[in-house]
Amino acid sequence: MNILVRKQIAWLWRLTANYRLLLSLYVLLEVAGVAGLLYSVYWSKQAIDIATHTVSGNLQLILGYIVITLCLVMLFNLLALWVNEYVKVKLIIRLQNSLVYSQMMLAWPAIKRWHTGDLLVRMNTDSAEVVYMLTYYFPTFCVTGVKLLSSLGFLWLMDSMLATMILVVSPLVLLSKFYYHKLRKITGKVKKAESEMGVIAQENLKNRLMLRALLFSQDRWNHLVGSQKNILNLKIKQLKLSLLSQGIMKFSFNGGYLLAFGWGVFRLYAGEISYGTMTAFLQLVGKVQMPVVSLVSFLPAIIRCRTSVERLMELYENEHEENCEVVILSKPLSVLLANVSFAYSEKTILASVSAEFKVGEPTAVVGVTGKGKTTLIRLMLGLMKPSGGGLWIKDSSALHEISAQTRGNFVYVPQGNSLFGGTIRENLLLADPLATEKELEAVLKTACAEFVYALPAGMDTEIGEAGLALSEGQVQRLAIARALLRKGNVWVFDEITSALDGVTARQLMANLMQAGCNKILVFVTHDPVLMRLCSHVFRLE
Repeated sequence: MNILVRKQIAWLWRLTANYRLLLSLYVLLEVAGVAGLLYSVYWSKQAIDIATHTVSGNLQLILGYIVITLCLVMLFNLLALWVNEYVKVKLIIRLQNSLVYSQMMLAWPAIKRWHTGDLLVRMNTDSAEVVYMLTYYFPTFCVTGVKLLSSLGFLWLMDSMLATMILVVSPLVLLSKFYYHKLRKITGKVKKAESEMGVIAQENLKNRLMLRALLFSQDRWNHLVGSQKNILNLKIKQLKLSLLSQGIMKFSFNGGYLLAFGWGVFRLYAGEISYGTMTAFLQLVGKVQMPVVSLVSFLPAIIRCRTSVERLMELYENEHEENCEVVILSKPLSVLLANVSFAYSEKTILASVSAEFKVGEPTAVVGVTGKGKTTLIRLMLGLMKPSGGGLWIKDSSALHEISAQTRGNFVYVPQGNSLFGGTIRENLLLADPLATEKELEAVLKTACAEFVYALPAGMDTEIGEAGLALSEGQVQRLAIARALLRKGNVWVFDEITSALDGVTARQLMANLMQAGCNKILVFVTHDPVLMRLCSHVFRLE
């Protein structure tokens, strides 16, 4: 067993923590059902032999045994189904929650590695594959092995020659290394193609209005159709391989049945067996062959699972931001940057930048596009680490190095749309779930967002995905109102007047200057009016 397989098994083992007992119970119930079916075969043989006067016995009692046995088998199967479905639901929730949280906490360098559409395919399709393998295929594989061995053993006791012949004609050739590698290669290509289609579909849906406005809809549609054709071609290859394997299985299955039937008829004619034994032969052949067929059919599922496990494990193999206790400073005096440098893929964005943003001295950060304004904000928020120099928050007692721990001191309004689907109230309460109605009214007023009260349901108005029911300027002001509910003392605003008319922009700035007179205010902007209202202008060259 190679290292990769061991890692995959260990990962799956950890995933089943707290549910292994229930999975074991599922297997035991299924095994009990198998035992019951074998008993029913034995009692059926006895009933037929009694009915044909081959042996003596109480026929009514035997029939009663058969009924009781089959009822117990049904009960075991129903209980097993309930346990299986319960564990399946719990495991899919656990796995998907873990994956989403892992991606939410990714460190900056790894965030751009996967597209959101690809992630959604992995979290839905691949997660379902893995959980179905754990809750169905693996336990069923164990049960099928028991069923095969017990049925084969039962048949061997009745006729060792027939048992040997049935096993020989079983389609074990499909377990060959060639078949495995061929199927695994195609499965990997299908998974990759499905992720690519997920990327295209997600982008098409997210940007559907923009695509129509730019007349790109047809090109993007053709791109999606081309991706689907690629998946279709790959799945046709899968289907051909599957049809080949099914053909071999059916041929073997029918051949085995005919062999058992002919062998039984020959021995029955020779008077070597009874009618009951002949019936048992035919039942047991099916119970031997069907597990073999099931074991072979598990192979594609195992390959899909292995591919899915690899794709999911990739999502965890990156640096993540660790949970840490947030440090809130009661009275920060300034944010200090000392010789800060940062580079993306060896391209220098910031080089030896030094600055100090102070309480009561609003500062406008300006510079042409690509000079690192957004990067500077991410560094201040502790989302990224500088490649040189350092950033600190200064209070009356000490310097506190900026990291994820200090992020709670910042009130941040990003550029562009940052609202979520739901009501306006739900969006606002993200910043402070305990905010009162009076506090909500106050921040809406400061953000010049009183337009909310003219909406059909006021703050309980549904705004749709990404605030589609609102204008850009309204979305911008609601994002500001939400941020102001935070208790941080460092306010960082990124292009907050870009979608506002001149009158609204001046009123908003006046409100923010007044409300934040005792705060550290940083405005990233291209707005010359906003620059004039600030005490300092810091230029990134």
